[in-house]
Amino acid sequence: MSFLNAEWRKLVLANYAVDPAVLLPYLPYKTELDSWNGTCYVSLVGFMFVNTRLLGIKVPFHINFEEVNLRFYVR
Repeated sequence: MSFLNAEWRKLVLANYAVDPAVLLPYLPYKTELDSWNGTCYVSLVGFMFVNTRLLGIKVPFHINFEEVNLRFYVR
């Protein structure tokens, strides 16, 4: 059994090139910025979590809900 089971629906993804200096203060310990073709990106990701279950249990008010993430990429 998985900790989290859910479906992602209505996914939207917007990627933005950013100056690496903007992200450096936020790097997790022992990581470095990842890039693609020499460019660092930040992603804004929005989606619907549907049929969400934690340890197989549906938690009231957390079964179907929107989520928005702001992400950057490291290795």
